[in-house]
Amino acid sequence: MTSRRVSVPRYTRWGVCGVVGLVAVAVVWLARNPAPHTGGDNSGYVSLAYALLTTGSYTEIFDPEGLPHTKYPPVYPGLLAILIGLGARTWTTLKVTAAVPTILTVAIMYLWSERRLGTLGAAAVSVLLALSAGFVYYSQWILSDPLFVALTLASLYCLTRADEALGAEDRARDHDDAPVTARWLIAGVGGAGLAYFTRSAGLPLVVALLVWLALRARWRALAISFAALAAPMAAWSLRARGQGVAQYSTEFWMVDPYDPAAGTINVVGLVPRVLENLSLYVLQHVPAGVVGQGSQALPALGVAMTIAAIAGWLLTARRRIGPAEIFFPLYAGLVLLWPAVWGGDRFALPLYPLVFVYGALALRAAVSRLPSAAGSAIAAATLLVLLLPAGAAWLDMTRSSSACARIATERGPWACYGAGVTSFVAAATWTASGLPVGSAVLSRKPRHFFAISGHPSRAFPFEEGAAAHLALADRLGARYVLLDQWDGLAARYVAAAVRDMPGAFCYVGAFGDPSAGGSQLLGVLPPDTRRAGTSVEGIALSRCPDDYTTAGAFELDYSFSRRIPLLDGLGP
Repeated sequence: MTSRRVSVPRYTRWGVCGVVGLVAVAVVWLARNPAPHTGGDNSGYVSLAYALLTTGSYTEIFDPEGLPHTKYPPVYPGLLAILIGLGARTWTTLKVTAAVPTILTVAIMYLWSERRLGTLGAAAVSVLLALSAGFVYYSQWILSDPLFVALTLASLYCLTRADEALGAEDRARDHDDAPVTARWLIAGVGGAGLAYFTRSAGLPLVVALLVWLALRARWRALAISFAALAAPMAAWSLRARGQGVAQYSTEFWMVDPYDPAAGTINVVGLVPRVLENLSLYVLQHVPAGVVGQGSQALPALGVAMTIAAIAGWLLTARRRIGPAEIFFPLYAGLVLLWPAVWGGDRFALPLYPLVFVYGALALRAAVSRLPSAAGSAIAAATLLVLLLPAGAAWLDMTRSSSACARIATERGPWACYGAGVTSFVAAATWTASGLPVGSAVLSRKPRHFFAISGHPSRAFPFEEGAAAHLALADRLGARYVLLDQWDGLAARYVAAAVRDMPGAFCYVGAFGDPSAGGSQLLGVLPPDTRRAGTSVEGIALSRCPDDYTTAGAFELDYSFSRRIPLLDGLGP
């Protein structure tokens, strides 16, 4: 990691890049997991892709109102739609959209960092990135984060190449845009645009691009880049002001997006949020994203990594401020402003390549006055301090994935998560044929429910009174609510609503073992048949009328599948 930047033959550069890429392939392949992610984003992206294929619209087809989708930009769902159109039908197959970008990120990491650290240093930080717990973990799921990181780093690499070419032109007193500069700049601008339309968190990259061009006084390139990006970004922003079910702009100001009753904050309230996030990311999220959870050394490791990264960034910025040097503080600031409940290594993923490279530069500067052998020994020891626990965390992940694969083979992909989740899946699977066509259900995980059952769903209100639940059900025409044990939210909110007004609900059926995490599907009675009542314990609900289920619903034989039920209707 202490090697200085030297010119290497092109075949050597690409050869080492290929070796690093093969390491990433092995890491990702051995850690592959057949289970879907428990977060609703997996099914949310799949349902958006399904909407693109079946309706030609970008709508929340999983929701009873079917509103235009305004939260997640369309690049990743579009990629999924292409794969589904080509025949992908399983959770595992669609995970290629995360695995391949993860591998590409490691390869791009080498090409980008080799220009700053040399061959050996770049190979070291690239292998460390490949083994980092966060990168391995998110390579396993149908999420946009790996694609976003790959596009972000690819854009930074191209813009760095353009910046180097511009510097060469300045030294030659030639301010005409050279063809090579233009090619790298066009690629960098395109990558920034794709990153933004993969995740809205790409905004700091777009801002960094424009600021960099302004600092270089490349006004023509700035005007063209702004024009190319501003129109589609403005169109997406205007769309986001529509009637979407959930929008980042509103959730951003909530104390806790999962508990609206906690209220909202103002600009002053951002200060304690930044301090809380700073503590969480430095002491927990960032170091855990490298070496995994559970180590008592995480706070010390996080502080050391943060100090080294800032020092390396300052050293680099003193010599020349490039696109990466502008992006680094902008994106870090965005992460710190986000609601703390959303915090985690997931949002820090784009920072890891920068943290590793800046940390390596700081280390190289710190040992530069030592004898070469001593400096190399310190660098190797520092690398091992990170690499060994990261490798151990990866081995644990491979063992966990292998165990999940065995369980999934016997009982379906959701069985890895225990009785609470599997009972939810059992209820959703049964409703596919057990409920009348067009039925809408309030549930804890509406996008998962839709992907499994095909019935539109909306999350129940995170309020304990019955009035909010009944008002939402009436507005949406939802005749059902699922009281599950996925987590504690249904037990808190749905159960409290039933206790508050038991005469407004009826009983459809139970799924799973109640003592181990079973789920109960309840009916919501029409307003004119609801009976007011007081809160009581040990409620026994009456059976729902016959029209709440299809004929012979309780004799249905349903089973779990590795295929995504929603996609089965598209054919083979």
